[in-house]
Amino acid sequence: MLLPRLGALAGLLALFLLGALLGAVPARAEEGPAGWLELDAGPAGEVHRLTPGGRADWAVDVHARGEGAGLLEVWIQPTETAGPDSESRGLRDFLSVQLRSCEQPWDGTLCASGERTLLEPSDLNVAEGLKIDLMKDGSTWSNGSYVLVSAALAEDVPAEFQGSRTQIVIGVHGSGDAAGDPSPGAVTARPGGPPSSIGLADTGARLGGVAMLGVLAVAAGFALARWRGAQA
Repeated sequence: MLLPRLGALAGLLALFLLGALLGAVPARAEEGPAGWLELDAGPAGEVHRLTPGGRADWAVDVHARGEGAGLLEVWIQPTETAGPDSESRGLRDFLSVQLRSCEQPWDGTLCASGERTLLEPSDLNVAEGLKIDLMKDGSTWSNGSYVLVSAALAEDVPAEFQGSRTQIVIGVHGSGDAAGDPSPGAVTARPGGPPSSIGLADTGARLGGVAMLGVLAVAAGFALARWRGAQA
């Protein structure tokens, strides 16, 4: 059983949509005496180019090492993580997200066993701020989860948004004390931590350490303009 003083730790991941190439770098918290998180967002240098109706899939492996976690959640950061320009904010109106988990590492979009839908395809502005339980139903502890984040661009996105960019920021939170938190499977609208919090909280169990991961890049531009021209 995890010590109650293990406390909470959180890592932020950034999914840059319609943006420049950025790499994914596995990261982990500094080991403490009881437990810690390891997060892996996959290979570096991967770019997805979205056309209207297109989708990008991002696998995020979450491991609770040591004695595991009594609470494990994933959340989508709220709108303030978007860029400052109006195109970035407007683009978010044409994005949707879906979250799924698997008991085994994802093979593309295929799950070998234990697939669960954490969040049905939802408009990004609706999904922002939700915290979603990663614990399996009836479980009191977890050693991690394999999460697949899918982001889709609407077919009716205006051509004016070609080349624009925004962010979808995914946070992962683990704790050794689940007291007072919702039952497994619950989805709540509790806001996550600030997007600038890229470290893990040190709450007495020496769990400090950087947990910032690299990102999956998704780019659109000429392909979007060409698709729109063909529809004219």
